[in-house]
Amino acid sequence: MLTQMDRLTIYSVLCFITFCSLMLRSPNDTSFIALGGLIAAALGLWLELTNSPELEEEEN
Repeated sequence: MLTQMDRLTIYSVLCFITFCSLMLRSPNDTSFIALGGLIAAALGLWLELTNSPELEEEEN
């Protein structure tokens, strides 16, 4: 089972990879799949950060 920090790392790397794939392509060759991947990874990252009982315990 993955810990929350593992999931945050995976979402961050996926966000970075899809962002780079969008930036390295020409504007005429933009893929909606890469854009969808960026949105999905950012949404997953946001959900993991808002529902973080493990991170709240570390702050105390």
